[in-house]
Amino acid sequence: MVSRKLLALTVAASISPFATAQQQAPLIEEISVIGQFVPDEKRGTDQIANVVGTEQFTRSGDSNIAESLKRVSGLSTVSGKYVYVRGLGERYATTLLNGAILPSPEPINRVVPMDLFPTAILESVLVQKTYSAAYPSEFGGGVLQLRTKKSTDEFFWTFASTVGAIDNATFKDSYTLPGGGTDWIGKDDGYRAQSSALLNATANDNQLRVMSRFTGIGVSQEELEAVGQSFNNQYTPNVEDAPPNVNISTSLGNYHELGNSGMKFNYLASLDYSNGWDTNQIERNTYVPGSEGLTKQEDLDFRGTENSIDVSGIFSAGLDINDNNNVRFTSVILRKTDDRIFKTEGNTEAESELEITEIEWVERELASNQLQGDHYFPGFNELVFNWRYSEITATRDAPDNRIYRYDTGEFSSRVDGNLRNFSQLEDQANELGLDFTMVFYGPKNSIITPKIGYVSAEKQRDSEIRRYGFAFNGPIANDPALLVKPLEQILIPENIVRAGFQIREITRPTDNYFADNDLEAFYGQVEVNFDDRLRLTLGGRQEDFNQVSTTFDLFRPETAAVAELSRKEFLPAFSATYIHNDQQFRFAYSETVSRPDFRELSTSPFIDPETGREIFGNPNLDITSITNIDFRWEWYFAFSDYVSIGYFYKEFVDPIEATIFSPVDRKVTYINAASAENQGIEIEAYKRLDFLGQLGEDFYVQGNVSFIDSSVEIRDEDRGSLTSTSRALQGQSDVLFNAQIGYEPYSGTTATLLYHYFGDRIAEVGIESAPDLIQEGYGELNFVFIRELDDHWQITAKAKNILDARSEITQGSLLTNGFNLGREASLQVQYRF
Repeated sequence: MVSRKLLALTVAASISPFATAQQQAPLIEEISVIGQFVPDEKRGTDQIANVVGTEQFTRSGDSNIAESLKRVSGLSTVSGKYVYVRGLGERYATTLLNGAILPSPEPINRVVPMDLFPTAILESVLVQKTYSAAYPSEFGGGVLQLRTKKSTDEFFWTFASTVGAIDNATFKDSYTLPGGGTDWIGKDDGYRAQSSALLNATANDNQLRVMSRFTGIGVSQEELEAVGQSFNNQYTPNVEDAPPNVNISTSLGNYHELGNSGMKFNYLASLDYSNGWDTNQIERNTYVPGSEGLTKQEDLDFRGTENSIDVSGIFSAGLDINDNNNVRFTSVILRKTDDRIFKTEGNTEAESELEITEIEWVERELASNQLQGDHYFPGFNELVFNWRYSEITATRDAPDNRIYRYDTGEFSSRVDGNLRNFSQLEDQANELGLDFTMVFYGPKNSIITPKIGYVSAEKQRDSEIRRYGFAFNGPIANDPALLVKPLEQILIPENIVRAGFQIREITRPTDNYFADNDLEAFYGQVEVNFDDRLRLTLGGRQEDFNQVSTTFDLFRPETAAVAELSRKEFLPAFSATYIHNDQQFRFAYSETVSRPDFRELSTSPFIDPETGREIFGNPNLDITSITNIDFRWEWYFAFSDYVSIGYFYKEFVDPIEATIFSPVDRKVTYINAASAENQGIEIEAYKRLDFLGQLGEDFYVQGNVSFIDSSVEIRDEDRGSLTSTSRALQGQSDVLFNAQIGYEPYSGTTATLLYHYFGDRIAEVGIESAPDLIQEGYGELNFVFIRELDDHWQITAKAKNILDARSEITQGSLLTNGFNLGREASLQVQYRF
């Protein structure tokens, strides 16, 4: 029989920051929370946090975590995948998977794209907005703790199939190119790989070039021609109708009692596959400042097709040794592949016509294996011991991405007129974590809960890029009659010769790098609960951080540029909660940091493969110090109804900001700004409409609004080409708003109307006296209907972006980028065995 004190400890552990940073003791399953923003969990935690779980994922119809998290107060998404917490960008958010720090598949930053995670594999997401010592000290906006689904104590098996359409894409003209036999699962089968001739010519990291008479390094002219002729000669996209979007998923779970041993084995397996198409037609304009204001430099029309293939799987198996001890293994694999074809057409400032075609295939993958254990020792002051070990690898593979250009109808001879790039990235993280919790009972019904923990984390990143292009090398390449033809008729074998087009390697000396990141941390904190009236938590975290980034010339590795950063830091955290009847008053104070990314410290310039911009690191960058202060009032005036009002303030010393120092080609570097501030108000509420009687008892309303204000001050000597030395943080919206109206009778029917709005935000900082580029705020209205037909069948209908919101970026009063997002509808059928 479980004692009331033990049950109280279990409840406290399940909602404390310590417990959410790692897996729980076995008894947690008795009170696991998998629902919406749960008021009871809010009431119990000693931190300011939100939890969104399975029920909310289903109710809102969100297919990935990026879509779901924008509905949390103070959160927004940028580019559909990067989560901003309280207006702070990706460098200020830490993402954990079952307590372990995640590596990143992004080529430049350590950011984790949230669209990589389908909601189908997650049980819940904790968003903790105040810092506690159990978490990594790189904390600015918050911690995103992703919790995967666990194995089950009962048999279940579900299968679901979904078909959907987007009004500006489905059955409309879209660009396609032939691919490999496994494209449908988002994995290139070698169709886009480097040819054997190219691999042989560049073996042992040799540069592709004609053999030198002096060094004997290189290949013969004949071999060079053979390499050029071996490149895939498909350039011009086909135009076909885009098919409907599809999704197929299945989940299976069961448990088995192991004889009379008292042990129980349980497991869960889930697979999710989706294949979707989207087409955008975008108006793009660029402007330059002049004596009479902004003057149009380019007038372009952009049309692009993106085919996204998402494959995810999770396997979780647990062994419950007894009521006090269990061990669990969780394996997750996520793959998101984007097959993109873009065409840009229009006029430049010089009155010339241009046409640029970009062909991209990008595979992003994350594979995680985690082993963890939870152990409870009631005879040792109710000691709870949690341990975990994880190996997580993130990769990015972009084989044979192509860009080519026509100027005034002719194949361009510019250096960047045709490019063939092959890039690979691997980011691996290994982590060991140990946590201990004990309970002591003091006078006057006080409970003292000390917690200590240790973390050892290692990360290794390797990034490689090889760049090639065809040079105009002779009279064949300068024949005007030839250059107006499609590229398939220009770059044919008989033209890829010494007197025509010659393949060349244009890999930059700074395209390749590897980096190591080691972190060792100890933390301790004490929570004191005075008769469930006052909770005080005081903690500190000691981190020993070492980072080394090496950028090297693939052909002259001895000239490598090494950037190092080492620091030992102690970060304090304090929180207090005063409870009066159904109200709670919270306060939190903490000191945290934000460290430079791998490439931000390197002196070697490099090209961002996502944006194409040249970036220069800064070896003099310092770590950003952040002071965090929070207040929140909460009132739980009914079983599920609540309202909360919070205020936050953050002060940054030496915040890391990007600045443009070359206005002509917009070269970027990083600086420590003088200071920055970020503050805001968050309001949340949930109310069932039962006060309306029988008419309203099945309805509820829920919403949140955030008002955020920020400023960053840049020193004059670091200004570069920036227009202003004082501005808001890039990507920060001044207003965020969410509202839901839901219908939930007991008849198995659920209907939800959801609205999300974000306010204006800086998309790109202005230079050379030109104003900032502003992404105009817009709202999105969705509707989700769920009906359980019987014990087995369920249907779900979704309508997204009902108002057909339009995305626009403006500079001053002028449009630089605009397109309609498109309405989307889908129907899912699910069967439970």
